[in-house]
Amino acid sequence: MIGAREDTFELLARSFAPSICGHEKVKAGLLLQMIGGAEKNLANGTHLRGDINILLIGDPSCGKSQMLRFVMNTAPLAISTTGRGSSGVGLTAAMIRDPGSRDFHLEAGAMVLADRGVICIDEFDKMGLNDRVSIHEAMEQQCVTIAKAGMHVTLNARCSVTAAANPIYGTFDPTKDLSTNIGMPDSLLSRFDLVYIVRDNTTEAIDRRIASQVLKQACFRGGDGRRFGVEQMHSSILERHQEGPQQQQQEASEVFQKAAVSADSEEVPEVVTVDFLRKYLRFCKKFTPVLSEEAAAEISDRYVDLRLRFQSGLSDPTDTEGRKTPKLQVTTRTLEALIRLATAHAKLKLRKDFVLKEDVSQAFKLMLQSREEDVPEDVPQPAPVSGDDGTDGAAPGTSARGQKRGRDGDDLEATKSITRVRLQALTTLVARTFARQDRQDMMKQELFESVNASLSQGESPFSEEEFAAGMHHLQELNKILVDESDNVLNIS
Repeated sequence: MIGAREDTFELLARSFAPSICGHEKVKAGLLLQMIGGAEKNLANGTHLRGDINILLIGDPSCGKSQMLRFVMNTAPLAISTTGRGSSGVGLTAAMIRDPGSRDFHLEAGAMVLADRGVICIDEFDKMGLNDRVSIHEAMEQQCVTIAKAGMHVTLNARCSVTAAANPIYGTFDPTKDLSTNIGMPDSLLSRFDLVYIVRDNTTEAIDRRIASQVLKQACFRGGDGRRFGVEQMHSSILERHQEGPQQQQQEASEVFQKAAVSADSEEVPEVVTVDFLRKYLRFCKKFTPVLSEEAAAEISDRYVDLRLRFQSGLSDPTDTEGRKTPKLQVTTRTLEALIRLATAHAKLKLRKDFVLKEDVSQAFKLMLQSREEDVPEDVPQPAPVSGDDGTDGAAPGTSARGQKRGRDGDDLEATKSITRVRLQALTTLVARTFARQDRQDMMKQELFESVNASLSQGESPFSEEEFAAGMHHLQELNKILVDESDNVLNIS
């Protein structure tokens, strides 16, 4: 299963909006935004947001709007708007006078309507200065306060903001520094957890990949008129609702798209299906891990490192002779952004108890990449997803689809240790055990004992070898999922 794989983050990031070539770091950030961090409501009434805000700013025709559209169609609740077609009151709330009774009433704006969801704002740079200031409160405090016409009202706006914009000169000017090209105040940029710089880097390899993907989409025609995968996600919401509710039934979803062969006769890497991606993200959002002591110490060290980078203007604070370049501002909100990103990465790895040091390292690496800064050598790098030899990071002599999907490498041989009849009986007993205890998770050893205890008189109990083989089969059928702590999750 995906949750137990070491390359879960890279695999899902590559599967996110796969129609757009490149931008892997952007996909990784949007993936964590779809999961979100942990929201905190303290006893004194303080609210600490867990939603992640992301800004994509870069050259035209780099796929920013396509990224926003994929987020809008993947999230359960999403509101789409544009900078030119919306105002401050349209995003927050408006006070309307009834022409008949002359009374005032409130009408919720886009951010209030997107409560517990995502709001996608395209052409963010086209918004007026006053309209941008009006959403400051909604982005950080996640509420909208209205004090007009004798009414004082506070509305919830607990939503993630995904915005796309162009530089102040239309395209990036290489002769000017990064902050001058962005052209936005620090008070607004500090409210975005990740600010991605998307550049139109022209190379022959990238241009050929983009041309191949665009031509493939233009030439593809479904035989029955149905849409699949990314084509379905990038169709309009109205068209997807008209395809019929029978496709929305709860049934087993294919985890990976069917393998295909690319134009250069190489095997296409594993790509998660859109249907399973949506289910997996919804499942990850249920976890609420907390920071461990090691993770808290690591976040503190990384925040100090970021502050030194900003104050010195050096990519490496220890290199006093290095070339100074202006950096994006680092504030206390950056510290909170590190916590949210690390928590979201832990939820992606299905860690329901603690956020580990590995999660903090990945969050720090992602933040440095978004700021176009060099990643220090002491930050652990993940295993490569695509090797230069075309093996997609698999061991020599094995394909990507042949890698381990479970925690136990010996499960491939253990599948021969259980008969079909015993496997059917085990499947029924596992489902009955979860239903009887009204739980969705259980330790592996506890489940093993409960299954044997529920056997009828005269039936032989399952051996450990049979049980391990049955667990592997159920994972392959997407019935259960075993995480790193041997906790069995019922996902059927």
